[in-house]
Amino acid sequence: MTHVTPSARRRPWEERSVFIALILAVLVPGLGHLFQRRFVKGLIYFCGILGLFVWGVKLGEGVVVYNVPDKGSLRQITLHYAAQFGAGAISYPAIWQKQRVLKDNNNLRQLDQPLSAAFSGKLVSSDNDSPEGKLEGIVNLKPEQGEYGPETKGTFSGTLDGKSVELQLAGNFYLDRPVAAGFRRGLKCGIAGETDAATRPAKSIIGTIPRPWLDGYGVPPDPEQLQELTSRLGKLHELALVFTWIAGLLNILAVWDCVQGPAYGFGDEGWAAAMAEDDPETTNPIVPAPLPKPVAPA
Repeated sequence: MTHVTPSARRRPWEERSVFIALILAVLVPGLGHLFQRRFVKGLIYFCGILGLFVWGVKLGEGVVVYNVPDKGSLRQITLHYAAQFGAGAISYPAIWQKQRVLKDNNNLRQLDQPLSAAFSGKLVSSDNDSPEGKLEGIVNLKPEQGEYGPETKGTFSGTLDGKSVELQLAGNFYLDRPVAAGFRRGLKCGIAGETDAATRPAKSIIGTIPRPWLDGYGVPPDPEQLQELTSRLGKLHELALVFTWIAGLLNILAVWDCVQGPAYGFGDEGWAAAMAEDDPETTNPIVPAPLPKPVAPA
């Protein structure tokens, strides 16, 4: 009978290309394990690590994953982002988003094409921005030629403090830059037909509309935006950061497990059973003799 020793047995993570498994594990948590057909671990890592990371991003309203090196520093990746980077491809957009912020990315005072979006905000008095009610609905805006040049006009349809309302919008328009941190984009527009002594809109709507995921994720926030967010969310924002850091560090351990195997056990637990299958006459597998018990001193 030819005995199969543990060192001669191929381990589960060596049955398929270790290099491919490494690349997949680095890009997506658990994907390398799935490639190795280690399905239970792969699903645990995929759902657990990615779930924790996405939960952190959602908890921090999208202003969590970003890389802002200090000016004059030789280090191009901050420690804040280095931990998140370990989570894989889901963190990579922050590498190039900081460049997009600087290119043709300005606040708008006039639309150049129609805009229709879900709006959430409030109705305010333009004098002191004192709120007069909560608005939820749809804004439809478009550029028009006014008496004194191009203007942005449109309508708001929805509810004001739960009651149906439709407002005509014109003037005092402002729209936050297209690429910025977070998944909401600031919008302001005046109410048509109501003006003050200076012929400005006496009331306005102020709120946010959705920002596309690719324009808000991984973008470094402005100091003012970060200050407003941290003061509003408090410790929840810190907790969101911790979730993404833990996810990134956990994936480093998962990559190690994918390439080098688990810290305890090396896939040889079936060695004795394999010996019994090779030799049908062997009813009891060979097991190491127990160590002798220590003798108490006289």
